Amino acid sequence: MFLNILKSFLLKNKVTKLLSKSIANFDQGPIKSVGVIFDGNMTFEIDNLVSEFIKQGIEEKNIKVLIFKSKVNRNVVSKFDFFTYKDINLSGEIVNSKVELFLNTDFDLLINYHDFEKAPLVYASYLSKSKFKIGFTTQDKIVNQFMINTNPNNVQLFIDELFKYLKILNKI
Repeated sequence: MFLNILKSFLLKNKVTKLLSKSIANFDQGPIKSVGVIFDGNMTFEIDNLVSEFIKQGIEEKNIKVLIFKSKVNRNVVSKFDFFTYKDINLSGEIVNSKVELFLNTDFDLLINYHDFEKAPLVYASYLSKSKFKIGFTTQDKIVNQFMINTNPNNVQLFIDELFKYLKILNKI
């Protein structure tokens, strides 16, 4: 518990320093691959968002989800990769190969689906090699190139707004 608080504090400081030097990059091409960084403590089922992307023509094999969980239940089997505080050492290095693979994947779109700043989620988003990042207005405004002003618990409204703006931007 104390170690998680210490890691969170150290990550916040590191992310703040990194973001102050950050330069946003933006790709104009259409979306063919999607990554989602999701807060596993939320009650929303991520499958709804994945199925909407499949309906929009994105192949299921090109959609990857990474879930952050503050506590891991060993009895629950997840079809998505997840990470915890244990996967980040005190110097901020990722020590889980699945998480590293996700973050090094060059997604056309990364969705940061979490409602407030949690240091591991913001840090993972910053480290991601994605070309276009979308999140909520409650998140850090430097990480995301586009933000949607909705409540994360209102999934359908988020999905509707997301696809409306992706069409306007000629991303899908």
